[in-house]
Amino acid sequence: MTPAENPRDPFDGQPPAREPIFNIPGILILSVALMALIELLRAYVLTPDQNQMLVLTGAFIPPRYVHPLAEQSALAYFAGPVAYSLLHGGWAHLASNSLFLVIFATPLTARIGVARFLVLWITSAAASAFFLAVVSGFEDSILVGASGVVSAMAGASCRFAVPLLGSQRVTQARYAPRLGMIEAIGHRSVLSFVVFWLIFNVVVAGVDPSTNIAWQAHLGGFLFGYLTFGLFDPPIRH
Repeated sequence: MTPAENPRDPFDGQPPAREPIFNIPGILILSVALMALIELLRAYVLTPDQNQMLVLTGAFIPPRYVHPLAEQSALAYFAGPVAYSLLHGGWAHLASNSLFLVIFATPLTARIGVARFLVLWITSAAASAFFLAVVSGFEDSILVGASGVVSAMAGASCRFAVPLLGSQRVTQARYAPRLGMIEAIGHRSVLSFVVFWLIFNVVVAGVDPSTNIAWQAHLGGFLFGYLTFGLFDPPIRH
C-alpha cells in the first residue's frame, strides 16, 4: 500500500526524502527585518512626539470604528487594522512574535507561497483586530504587535503541520495533505496544542491582566487561520 493509499500515513504522495529542519523563506526574513527596523526607528531615531504620532496612526484603536470617518484621520482609519501588526511594545514583544512567526510560518510559507502569505497576513491582522474590538465592545485600547497574525499562522498549521509533531516527517510538513476542520482536531497533537494555547492565552491573561496579553486578538487570529486555511492552501503538486 502506497503512502497516498494508506489512511494512517500523513502524506499524500512522496515528498523529498530529506529537508533541513530550518529553511526560513526570504519573505519571513524580510518581515522580521521590517518589524525590527520600525522598532529601531522608534527607539533611536524618532522624537517622542514623532513616535507618538506613528503609534496613533499605525495602531489599531477600536473606538475609531464607532465614529464617522469624516471626524478622524483617513490614513489611521484604513491603515490601523493592518499596520498595527508591524508595531510592537518593545524588543521583548518583537522577539517573541518573531520567534513564533518563524516557527509556525516557515512550513506554511513554503507551502502556500509569498503572495498567499501576504494576503493571509493582511486578512488575519484585520480579522484578529476586529474580533478583539467586537468582543471587547470597542473599548478604548491600543493594539500593537503581530500576535494575531502569528496566531493565525498557528491555526493554519494545525490543519497540516501540527499533526506531525513528534514524527520524523515533521521537517516535510509542507507536503502533508490538508486535514478537514473536524479531522484535524481529532489528532491528539492538535488537540493538545490547542488546549495548551488556550490555557496560555486566556487563563494567563485573566489571572494576571498586567501581562497585557490581547487574548481576544489571539483567539480571533487563531480561529481565522484554522477555519479559512483552505482558502489559502494551493493544490499539492505531485
